[in-house]
Amino acid sequence: MEFEHETPRALSRRRTGEPLFFDRVAHAIETVAEAYDVVVIDCPPQLGYLTLSALCAATSLLITVHPQMLDVASMSQFLAMTEDLLGVVAESGGRLQYDWLRYLVTRYEQQDAPQTRIVGMLRTLFEDAVLTAPMLKSSAVSDAGLSKQTLYEIGRESVTRSTYDRALESLEAVNGEIEGLIRRAWGRP
Repeated sequence: MEFEHETPRALSRRRTGEPLFFDRVAHAIETVAEAYDVVVIDCPPQLGYLTLSALCAATSLLITVHPQMLDVASMSQFLAMTEDLLGVVAESGGRLQYDWLRYLVTRYEQQDAPQTRIVGMLRTLFEDAVLTAPMLKSSAVSDAGLSKQTLYEIGRESVTRSTYDRALESLEAVNGEIEGLIRRAWGRP
């Protein structure tokens, strides 16, 4: 929220030669780059200054999609608008170069036939750009979120063992796939 409010002020005070608004996140990351291997920026699904700046700072993109028709339609519209805005940003000198872009199916219920059809449609449309492993819908993940913890932090005691194990298996598969993409981008096996 601070970034969204501060950026217009920075734009009004901008002097010739200073970075444009879409470079602000990249410059902030550069100041701490030596301390981190990976920086994750979780942007809201809105086309504000933060999202555009994060897209310019990013070296890879992971787009989450809930396999419901309304969510897929909304994502499609959002991506179309983003493409238009990023074209303007690129014309102004914004860097848009990604090692990889992938879609992650989230809150997936395997027994839900319409969701299964939508996942099939996504895989047909986007092929290998859709991660193989979906993140399953799970009360274990919801419970972890309620306590502002990760699934790794809550432990098996918080939910039934089978629920926790199923959620953890899904999370490990997703994380493993993402780690593999990062390692390949770094040139490491």
